[in-house]
Amino acid sequence: MLGRDPADMASEASGPEPIAVIGIGCRVAGNVTNPADFWNFLLEGRSHVTEVPAERWEPYLRRDPRNAAVLREVTRLGTFLDDLAGFDAEFFGVSPREAEVMDPQQRMALEVSWEALEHAGVSPRALAGSDTAVLMGVNSDDYGKLIMEDLPGIDAWTGIGTSLCGIANRVSHLLDLRGPSVALDAACAASLVAVHQACQMLRAGETSLALAGGVSALIGPGLTRVLDEAGATAPDGRCKTFDAAADGYGRGEGAGVVVLKRLADAQRDGDRILAVVRGGATAQDGRTVGIMSPNGAAQADMFRRACQMSGVDPADIGYLEAHGTGTPTGDPTEVAALAEVYGAGRGDQDRCRIGSVKPNIGHLEGGAGVMGLIKTVLALHHETIPPTAGLRHLTDAVDWANSGLRVPTTVEPWARTDTPRRAAVCSYGYGGTIAHVLLEEAPAQQNMTRHSSGPVIVPISARSAQRLARQAEALADHLRAGHQEIAPVSATLWARRAHEPVRAAVIAEHRHELIAGLDALARGESGAVLVTGELPGGQARDAVWVFSGHGSHWAGMGRELLTAETTFARIIDEVDEVFGRELGFSARAALSTGAATGELG
Repeated sequence: MLGRDPADMASEASGPEPIAVIGIGCRVAGNVTNPADFWNFLLEGRSHVTEVPAERWEPYLRRDPRNAAVLREVTRLGTFLDDLAGFDAEFFGVSPREAEVMDPQQRMALEVSWEALEHAGVSPRALAGSDTAVLMGVNSDDYGKLIMEDLPGIDAWTGIGTSLCGIANRVSHLLDLRGPSVALDAACAASLVAVHQACQMLRAGETSLALAGGVSALIGPGLTRVLDEAGATAPDGRCKTFDAAADGYGRGEGAGVVVLKRLADAQRDGDRILAVVRGGATAQDGRTVGIMSPNGAAQADMFRRACQMSGVDPADIGYLEAHGTGTPTGDPTEVAALAEVYGAGRGDQDRCRIGSVKPNIGHLEGGAGVMGLIKTVLALHHETIPPTAGLRHLTDAVDWANSGLRVPTTVEPWARTDTPRRAAVCSYGYGGTIAHVLLEEAPAQQNMTRHSSGPVIVPISARSAQRLARQAEALADHLRAGHQEIAPVSATLWARRAHEPVRAAVIAEHRHELIAGLDALARGESGAVLVTGELPGGQARDAVWVFSGHGSHWAGMGRELLTAETTFARIIDEVDEVFGRELGFSARAALSTGAATGELG
């Protein structure tokens, strides 16, 4: 997972400025709440189709007695979140009444954006006042329609709480982000269009950091009824992408957000880079048999234009993340267009692999494109291609033998060839908007920091003791599931997380010691290696100078720090000249050998 040599990327001067994907947040059905969970969910070929929660449609039964007969006919199966109503309003400083009238899509966008920033190692609170952009793909406004029908219940909070613009604007407002903030409705293409537009804004210099993604919450039955009438939904709620049994798509809910930054800036700042956006394009189907009918020729034209503008040879694409909803017309049309551009000239040994995330998570509509992009980013990062879940028999509506494409049905390693690993992601809206994004593996990590040996202090904080315990439990579980060194974990928590008022620190030298300390914290226990405390109200939150007085130094007191901690040594070297000019001796010498300590006393 070291990626490719940056020199190779620098030599490719053609194409737009590359954009780094540095963080991911996601939430989908099946209790998937983070990128690690999502990756395992994909590798295992899982899905989570259930019946619509009973309480979702109850308001519609009360509204009109005729609705009961209609609802018995509406497709009830799909991929639904277990706790759509759950929201930690207090954490974000939102009043109970304001939270009550907030569309769950606004709540999800806010929570998943925060999680994406933390995954990127960016403290959300540190972005206050910055030009950070927020672009969110949206489609459904079920909640707003439902709430606005209750005329006596409408108050001042109802408008923004139920508006689609609030899905992006709420994030910008509560995090004090002052860059572009836009909710985009391009139906099922919306979130990939949001990613593409965010990349364009970064390249234009409108913003230095962007959150881009989309959300979907299936509150009411109205749109499902529309799709049923159009013959677009699968009775069993499952997307059977590329399968002979494909009979429509299963609706899904969830959210996905990626954190984007100019590649050069991400490398300068030492960010972890998961993948790189090389370019993309958006377009329209134009006039077709019906507005919801796909146009393969328009799709192929867009693919070619995206590759041409990005300086990418279609033959170098190793994986295609298709829109792939599982409709009898849409899938064959899309595959034929992809084969025309990306499968041309390929033999049996170099077929381009193609898949879709929708059999795993359903069709998230407003959030569909970004979830396909997140899957593909993770595939590049892990150098592995997950299977297309549930595939039994390939549809014969596609000429697979001559397509130059193939569908993986098991987990496959993604071997590097003489070109970097590259992929393409597709997303299409039922109004005709189509979007395409080209991805590339991350550059090799440069100047890797050597972490010092010895005990480290690992900080953890929250807004309350209960939340602190949950944070400790979650971090312990995360460490148990992986093999991370604890020094970089400590560094990330110190420098790249928001520090809340209820705090704890665990002192540990090894991973098992840190896990034990976190488990103790989660249980409310104390110990010699565990320190807890709370920031007094009204006190300064930032670091301050410590004036220690006389007699608190000794010869060689900084020698170990200068040797083991490169950042400390660098800062001392930076101030040493000023120190010498003002005080007449070397700070480095005083700390490492004890020279001039007599003058300090």
